[in-house]
Order: sequence, then structure tokens, then C-alpha cells
Amino acid sequence: MSTRRKSATQAGRDPDLAGAEAAMHRAARRARERAEGVAGTAAQDGVPVHGQGTREVRPHPDPRTLSFSQAQGYENIPGPLRLEELPNRARRRIWNVFFTYLSRSKLPDDLFVGVSLIGGVWELILRKVHTEFFDDGALDDWDSDFSSACKKLRQYIETRPINKVFDLIQFVLRHRECPSDFKKQMQDTFEECRLAYIIDAARPPTILPSVTPEEGTAVVESLQTLRQARLDGGASHLRKASERINAGDWAGSVRESIHAVESVARQLAPGAAKTLKPALASLEKRGVLHPALKEGLGKLYGYTNDEQGIRHSLDRPDANVGIDEAVFMLGACASFASYLWRKHEGGDRR
Repeated sequence: MSTRRKSATQAGRDPDLAGAEAAMHRAARRARERAEGVAGTAAQDGVPVHGQGTREVRPHPDPRTLSFSQAQGYENIPGPLRLEELPNRARRRIWNVFFTYLSRSKLPDDLFVGVSLIGGVWELILRKVHTEFFDDGALDDWDSDFSSACKKLRQYIETRPINKVFDLIQFVLRHRECPSDFKKQMQDTFEECRLAYIIDAARPPTILPSVTPEEGTAVVESLQTLRQARLDGGASHLRKASERINAGDWAGSVRESIHAVESVARQLAPGAAKTLKPALASLEKRGVLHPALKEGLGKLYGYTNDEQGIRHSLDRPDANVGIDEAVFMLGACASFASYLWRKHEGGDRR
């Protein structure tokens, strides 16, 4: 059979579209779980719930990754964490990464025996944290004493809300002197703690919401595609959408996500108007975009206009948007943005 005669189903299996479809299924699943919670169905996996049968039993993880107690049923197997969850265990692991690197920077104080100072790049990084990140950071209050600096940083990581802890991590990761191996260690820690977030270490490093590892990988790959194509406007909007999710601004995140697609579409169709629909129509006319996909993306665009004016509003607390919608739009728009570029560059690859 000729390789050019593939079914419509096969043609639609672009990895970016698959990412958008997967994001839609995950959003639907989370909405269903939320409804179950409201109805009081809090039974464990595999246990009947109010005569409604059983919930889907999750596949067991690789036994090689379990402790003896977990493998033999003495302890529960930890499941993946949800967005907005940062348990004490994860906070300790994050602090341990910081402490490991701070310990390597210790220098003896020439004036006081037994006192250590923070030196090297970490003195530069923490001084920047003190003066620009912390609210009370007057420069003349900066103290490079190792014990004092560690105590303040540890207390912040252990006690502050998740968004503030992630603000701190992202601030450090974005410092020009931040060691690359520190970034890798923090990435590994997020993965090992099964956080619902992933770190995109490309400049500027950004913490992305990631309900599943696959979802996080799809968004990171979309960002890489846009950066390689020099579509910096689209990549910037996606990063901002992620940051808005981490800050709890769901409507703001949706707005930034759709702006990412807008930016890419306008760059690919510079003669079109400054809104998304004319740009999509221009791409469709040039054969870059299938009519059905144009219609689907147009509906997403319409949703952001209709939902209490999300796309145009700077501050709409009454917008009917939650974390599920924000995460879905991030994944869907990231996939659509990179898909548009790939089609623009490669044409019809069927």
C-alpha cells in the first residue's frame, strides 16, 4: 500500500495533537474525580462506592522501586501527588538539595574560630535572594554566616505555601550563576518525590504543572520547538501561563495560554489581522491547517472570550475557571502552537 494513502485517523496522530487529546481526557477525569468528591465518594481504589461499582484500580508500580514494607503490603504505596500538594517529605528533600550545595560553599571565618561563611557562587545567589526575593532584604542586613543563612532558607521552605516555595526555587534556578548540576538535582528531586510539577531547565528555567510525566514532557517539548523556531513570543506566553497556575491565577493562565497560540499564528500569517481567527483562516487557505482543527481551535478561542471575558480581563475573580481548565488549556495550547509551526515548516507529512 502506498505510504501516501493513510487513513484520517493515522494522519491525525501527530504527537502534538496526541498531547492535546490526552490533556482533554485528563481534564475530564479530574472533573469526574472532583464530582465524586463532592458526592462524598471517598472510598479507596477497588472498594465499592455507594452501589456504583468500584473505582478503577491503578496499576502497581515496578516492585524494584518499592521498599520491602511497601512490596509486602505493610505500608501503602505512595501515589502521584496532585497539583498544589507539597508534603513535608518533599520539602525536606528540596531543602536537602539546597543544603548539599550550600555546605560545599562553606569558608572559615578569619575573625571567629568555628564560624563558617557562605562563599563562592552561593554567596552571590543568596545575597540576591536576600535583597530581591525576601521582603525585608536591605543590603546592609545581609549576613553571610552559614548557620544563619541556612536557618532562614530552611524555615522558608518548610513553612511557606507551595507557590512561595516554588517562587524561591525558580528564582534561584534563574540566577545566572546557578550551577547546572544543581538544576539537574532539583529536577530529579521533583521526579522522585512524584510532584505534579516538572522543571524545564532551559532559559529561563520554569516550573511547569504536570499532572502526569507525559503531560509535563509534552509541554516541555512544545516549548523547545517554539524556542528553536525563534517563536519567542509564544514560548514566553506558555511560561507565563505555567507561572500563573503556580500562583493560583487560573483565569490569567488560560489567557496566557491562548495568547501563545495567537502569537504563533500571527507570526506564521503576518498579513492577517491581530486576532486569532483571521490568522487561522489564512493558515487554512495556505493548506497549513485542516478545517476541522481550525474549527476546534476557534472554539477554544471562543471559550476564552465567553467565560466572563477571560482573554481580555486583567482581573476577573468571578471567571468560572478552575485549575482543571487552566491545566487543560496549557497542554492543549502548547500542543496546538507547536503543531502549527511543524505544519508550517513541513507541510502535509501524511
